Amino acid sequence: MNGTTNGHGHGAEVPVTKIFASFVADASTKQLTPDLRTKIKEVIIDYIGVVVGGMKYAESSEPIYNAVVALQGKGNRGNSTVLGKGKPHMLPQYAALLNSAFGHSWDFDDTYADGVLHAGITAISASMTQAELLGESVSGDEFMLAISVGYEVTCRLSREIGTYAYDRGFHNTGTAGIFGAVAAIAVLRKLSAEMIEMAFGIAGSKAAGSLQFLENGSWNKRLNPGFAVHDAFVCVELAEAGVIGATKIFEGKMGFLKGYSSKPKKDLEGMVAGLGSEWVWMSSSLKPYPACRWTHGLIEMAGDIHSSRTIKAEDIQAITLTMSPHAVPIVGERTENKLRPLNNIDAQFSAYFQAANALLYGSATGIQAYRRLDDPKILALCSRTTVDADPSLQGFATRLRIHSVGGKSEEHVLDFPLGETQRPFTRDKVDEKFMGLARGVYGASQVRKIIQVIDGIEGHQVADLIRLLR
Repeated sequence: MNGTTNGHGHGAEVPVTKIFASFVADASTKQLTPDLRTKIKEVIIDYIGVVVGGMKYAESSEPIYNAVVALQGKGNRGNSTVLGKGKPHMLPQYAALLNSAFGHSWDFDDTYADGVLHAGITAISASMTQAELLGESVSGDEFMLAISVGYEVTCRLSREIGTYAYDRGFHNTGTAGIFGAVAAIAVLRKLSAEMIEMAFGIAGSKAAGSLQFLENGSWNKRLNPGFAVHDAFVCVELAEAGVIGATKIFEGKMGFLKGYSSKPKKDLEGMVAGLGSEWVWMSSSLKPYPACRWTHGLIEMAGDIHSSRTIKAEDIQAITLTMSPHAVPIVGERTENKLRPLNNIDAQFSAYFQAANALLYGSATGIQAYRRLDDPKILALCSRTTVDADPSLQGFATRLRIHSVGGKSEEHVLDFPLGETQRPFTRDKVDEKFMGLARGVYGASQVRKIIQVIDGIEGHQVADLIRLLR
């Protein structure tokens, strides 16, 4: 491991875990800049929308909910809220599990490109459940701070392991997300740096999340962040009770970076550089489409083509999709369940399906797209589509080439899909997405009231917001 930082001496190991723990313990609402406040409100609005949208419309939600209710046991009533499910009735770890799983169900939650993960689904779930536990004492500012710190810890960890973790089959949303959830809980509980280090150390034995869900479109994907937040509550309780956790859990020779990343040289200095003053999570992007982020450029370009003219499947001889080599194993492998998706998750992670659907039906179809899994026109285009890797395409950059019958071809390239900082998802789009997902749960009047409370959260207690979300 490399170098020095903050006066730790040439060649000395950077104490990343202690630095992170101190950052969490020392966090102050004075750090909430106007830009941070604006961003946090946007991600809260988006989070609520994707949670209740997943709760209401995802086919996995009822079985997951019923299993967790059974696990809690008859007669065991908790005091924590599952969004859109009425009065608080779950134990906190189970409420947080359900909110996170529901919010991740459509792959519609915000994405951090540098870490290839969804940070908000764990940070906000942990913050909301913990804030509700503390009751009327939690201010809007404290709530926003916990969210921001939770995001930051998750994003800095995931930025370091990145696609190297994907190479080992790990799902960063789950593995890095547990630490951000621990951090968010710790901010609201006002824990010491020493206790946070212990909670991080215990969480090192619970960090999990496998990419094997790609094999059959399993619901593991949706559960990964739920397990992370559930386990974060367990780890914090253990630490507060005096249980000793591993030290150096991030940088240690058998720690998180060693186990979850094949990266040969770890950048410990980069992990902590600017921590407390530079919020790297601010580049997280809200998603306009309920699909893997690596397909968004293709959806956008194909949707624009659809809007410009009528596209008929029989007029297209072949389609070539080109993307980063890191994206191909996730969304571009030529497997049967990507060419002919059997379920929503197969389709969410199929560049073939997403490009074909947007070409034929447009990009604004949202979750309705997954009613077309058996559409013969989409499947015909999928069969005539090839996916290539190009190392010059970084991040979520993609290229779309259409070869028409008769010899004509056209090529489109998109470096940054809508939602990235280079092309931000504007506030009107945030509200539009939220209303589309939440109106069917809360009604139009309640949805407007929720937005008003979030926009003025500085003048509210978090309990005011949570009462509106039941």
